[in-house]
Parts: sequence; C-alpha cells; structure tokens
Amino acid sequence: MHYLRSLFSAFCPDEDEVEVRCMLAVSLRIGNHFYAADNGKHSRAEVMELIGQRLLA
Repeated sequence: MHYLRSLFSAFCPDEDEVEVRCMLAVSLRIGNHFYAADNGKHSRAEVMELIGQRLLA
C-alpha cells in the first residue's frame, strides 16, 4: 500500500482520495478473477479499461 500511495500521491493531492484509489486498485487486483458480472453493453475488457482510466485520472 505504501508504494501505491506514493504513486497516486504523485498526481492526487487529496489524501482521502489517495486511500480510496489504493483500496480500489488492490481490491480490483485481488478480486478480479473471483467475480462474474453482467457488464451490460460493455465487455469485461472494456470495463477494466474504464476502471483503469478512472483510477489514473
């Protein structure tokens, strides 16, 4: 988490937002293969791409 905090802190000055982004990134990485979701009109790859874009925005 320390490493992730340093990465997100480089472009995100809000400490609370950094924590949220870190938790989402870790949760996504750990749980990615455990869940099956109906992503509507998007493929799973498209949804993962959108998540990555939002985390790095």
